[in-house]
Amino acid sequence: MNDTLELSKSGIPIQIIDWHKAISLCYVLETACPLAEYSDRVIHTPNREFIIPSVIQLINSDHRPKNYIKFLPFNRKNVYIRDKGRCAYCNCNVSLYNFTFDHIVPQCLGGETNWNNVVVSCMKCNGKKGSKSLNKSNMSLIREPYQPTLDRAAPASIVSKIGINIPEVSWKDYVYWNVILKD
Repeated sequence: MNDTLELSKSGIPIQIIDWHKAISLCYVLETACPLAEYSDRVIHTPNREFIIPSVIQLINSDHRPKNYIKFLPFNRKNVYIRDKGRCAYCNCNVSLYNFTFDHIVPQCLGGETNWNNVVVSCMKCNGKKGSKSLNKSNMSLIREPYQPTLDRAAPASIVSKIGINIPEVSWKDYVYWNVILKD
């Protein structure tokens, strides 16, 4: 990944941009300065060498994103991370690409697809439970599902793009929210 985190003049994360735009903002237009760089990613031109910035800060713009959120978006990857890649019934490890959603209250019984009704399940446990309620399946949850929250509101555009995992180590000092995951 060669994306760059863009910060406002006051250091608020605004958006994630392509590295080409980051190079242009820093070295051509000179409207931003690099705060962190990818040490192993260098662009060579006939006249100059550029290290790709991983975080830039705008010099004059104090733009603030309008849409802040406190809750993580519900999606497959975030449910997987919340449940630590383990089946909610037998606790076995499952891969991100080989797990199933299990609706605790089955959809055929009115269950919704949301944080509080969906858990990671291995195929064996999901097949065993089927469309039965927990009581009728004689199965029990190892842990209760919940909706992860951010300890501070964050720009929705960034949260929806990266979810729980911050993809670049150098962003951790600038993406200042933490996800509250219950143990």
